[in-house]
Amino acid sequence: MSSNPLQLEASDGRLHLAASELVDLQYLRTLAYELYGAASVGEVLRVAHDIARKGGTRDVYIETWAEQGRHNARRAQEALALGQHQTARAHFLRAYNYLRAAEFFFDRHDRANFDAIYFESVVAFDQAIVLFETPVEKIAIPFEDGVSMPGYFFKAGKDDQPRATVILSGGGDGHGEETYFLGGVPEALARGLNVLLFHGPGQRGLLHRHPDQVMRVDAEVPFGAVVEYALSRRDVDHRRLALYGMSFGGYLAPRAAAHDARIKALIANAPICNFYDLLSKQAQEAEARGEQAPVSDWAWEAMIDNYMLWNNGASSFPDFVAKARAYTLEGLEQKITCPTLVLSAEGEGAEARAQAQQFYEALQCPKSFHALSSVDGADSHCGLNNIALTSALVYDWVTGIFGR
Repeated sequence: MSSNPLQLEASDGRLHLAASELVDLQYLRTLAYELYGAASVGEVLRVAHDIARKGGTRDVYIETWAEQGRHNARRAQEALALGQHQTARAHFLRAYNYLRAAEFFFDRHDRANFDAIYFESVVAFDQAIVLFETPVEKIAIPFEDGVSMPGYFFKAGKDDQPRATVILSGGGDGHGEETYFLGGVPEALARGLNVLLFHGPGQRGLLHRHPDQVMRVDAEVPFGAVVEYALSRRDVDHRRLALYGMSFGGYLAPRAAAHDARIKALIANAPICNFYDLLSKQAQEAEARGEQAPVSDWAWEAMIDNYMLWNNGASSFPDFVAKARAYTLEGLEQKITCPTLVLSAEGEGAEARAQAQQFYEALQCPKSFHALSSVDGADSHCGLNNIALTSALVYDWVTGIFGR
């Protein structure tokens, strides 16, 4: 054993609450938002143990999380009736997060109930934000063909003073509401930054409202509409507009920045240079580690159906694979002119780390690179297991670029 306690082997990023690696990641995902009041360690552990005790099936997973979410929603209403606003806010946030966890694996072909549980989670989130200490607005961003992209605008102050603003984009399997936690919005607000969250094509909130609005290669089109909206506001400083992309946002955000000079700073956590290569090589890495084939795991079957097929408008897995070939940043790196921060987590896998390095090296703009490491407990997907650290890195960098 090393005499230096910080010289650790890279962790596997697992909580080991489930045999399935993907289910275990969802427990980590849900628990990670405890930082901002959206989870309780005791509740998450109890749900995980109940799910295992009841057989660990997909239906049990969904039902147990939904029950916990509704329990918290009831507790929130009781606290609200007593004027206990801080308690109500915490219960509403936990209700949102647990209902989100249930919706994630819900059968999308049961369309009415799939939509219902999603909007039930949003109601809980919306009841929480009216109890926030900083101003929040629900927004609708005009897009194309009469479609509006739903979102939220979090103000760092109560006046309309123009401030540096960060546009946050999640990936393909997330929710705009969830980005509040994953993107560490409270850290941005504490540094005097406004934050705009939105649901673009292929993302949960837009798909539930407009099923034809699937993921698209030309991310600069919907992102351009978001930038246009942001710059129409009096409280946004046009000279200090940043774009932060997480997960598949690591493709979407750099693609948008390569086409839009109005974006003055870019954060990619982590960049995806070639989506098809990433998927295929990650599968090879898993096979080399001796992991079971994803299709033998109900969670992966649900993930493929609810993310790869639904979000991309694909009719089959081969159809999705064909579509995946179009998602590439190669050749666009040199078109990004704004300062850029690249993040890459150790636990993402060799190909993901290689693509992040490839993207960074190809950039010709002012640039910085930060590896999210196991030593800091931040090596999981997008630094999920240490959001406080990851967000501090991002927003300290933004304020360093823009000033306060």
